[in-house]
Amino acid sequence: MTSKGVCRRHQSAEDLAILDVIADVVRRRGLRAWLVGGSVRDRALGREAPDLDVVVTGNARGVAQDLADRLRAPWFVLSDRHRAYRVVRPSGYIDVAQLRGKAIEEDLSLRDFTINAVAVSIPDEEIVDPFEGLRHIRERRLVAVSDRVFEDDALRLMRAARFVHVLGFALDPRLENLVRSQASLLTSAAPERVAAEMVLTLREGRSAAALALWRELGLLEQFLPESPATSQPGLAAQILVCLEDILAHPECWLPGQEALLKKRLDAPVDGAVERPVALRIAGALAGASAEEAARAAERLRFSRDLTSLLVCAARVLGNRSWLEHMTQDLRRPLSAPGRCATAFFWATRPWEVEILLLAAACEKAKTDEKAEQMGLPVIRWLLSVWAWRATQEVRSFPLDGTTLMRELGLSPGPVVGQVLREIRLAWEAGEIATPEQALEMAKTCVNKG
Repeated sequence: MTSKGVCRRHQSAEDLAILDVIADVVRRRGLRAWLVGGSVRDRALGREAPDLDVVVTGNARGVAQDLADRLRAPWFVLSDRHRAYRVVRPSGYIDVAQLRGKAIEEDLSLRDFTINAVAVSIPDEEIVDPFEGLRHIRERRLVAVSDRVFEDDALRLMRAARFVHVLGFALDPRLENLVRSQASLLTSAAPERVAAEMVLTLREGRSAAALALWRELGLLEQFLPESPATSQPGLAAQILVCLEDILAHPECWLPGQEALLKKRLDAPVDGAVERPVALRIAGALAGASAEEAARAAERLRFSRDLTSLLVCAARVLGNRSWLEHMTQDLRRPLSAPGRCATAFFWATRPWEVEILLLAAACEKAKTDEKAEQMGLPVIRWLLSVWAWRATQEVRSFPLDGTTLMRELGLSPGPVVGQVLREIRLAWEAGEIATPEQALEMAKTCVNKG
């Protein structure tokens, strides 16, 4: 592999132009610069690499400001302590950091794995590879730069697992022993960083394999002890295998409305977590209680939305009775699904679809006749009801508390709320369709009460 091949392989014309801008900026400042880390690694692997990691010998902040001005792009501080800065461009970012130590070799010696400890000088593209990282890339072998790799930064335990899962690398035996023996260090890493690594790993898919890898290395019990996979790996793996199949073929679950379902899955849960990743996290917790799911979410500092999904999934999947209660409703029209279905949508809002897909994975994982005859047909029907509701114009509920009190002579209090809930349930279930029917039902509820 030539030096020019490492730096310029799989580069777009835009990226090549940016490398020229970087070279000009550091030349004007009288500095030296290198492309490092994942920028070199991914290009050597032939992977798409829109981001650039650059180390400079002098004022990294000044270089970042100059690059931002030249590219007309925003920039911000990543870490004042480490003198690292990020320039944001439409197709990726440029991270600029100041050289640690007196030479690039010293900087590389502080990195985690040899595959990330390769530098290519800018602009002459000379390789600096003191730890044989390029050879390890060719061999697809993950090797630590030093035995202090995890003592220096415990998050690297999660990164090691991610590189194995995402890049298809094998752990060097010495590194594998280090991971296993020092897995407990992970509890000292910032929860947000652990969660971010978890998300990056699950974004790749093959979540059953990721979960198995974490468990085998002793990491899962450190950052997600609530997962039933720690004690029942077989069932957890099967649920995730079924979930991946559902995510890969959503059209099988909502024929004729697959675009609607795809649009739903393409919408992120929050600013950091895509829906498929959120579903994989929920799948990893399938079988945990709502309290356990909430505890895991709090410890990992998940967003409010992701926490809501995980807790709702744990609560609903932990009680299969809702499936059994709805078997009699399968012949009902989509426009009038009945009270059981409506109550389900109320209980799972706004995660109706996600809960149904997770429930389908759990049912399929059982591979028993009961699931095929009862559970899965109910889930498919509920998805059809959801799709019908999502494509219809919302009918305004015809009553409010003020109208109800005026028409029935009621005083403010809990009775008003109870009656409104009963009427709204009947309205959404398709049992009543006009304001007159709603008011008549309200009178009946009051008389019975």
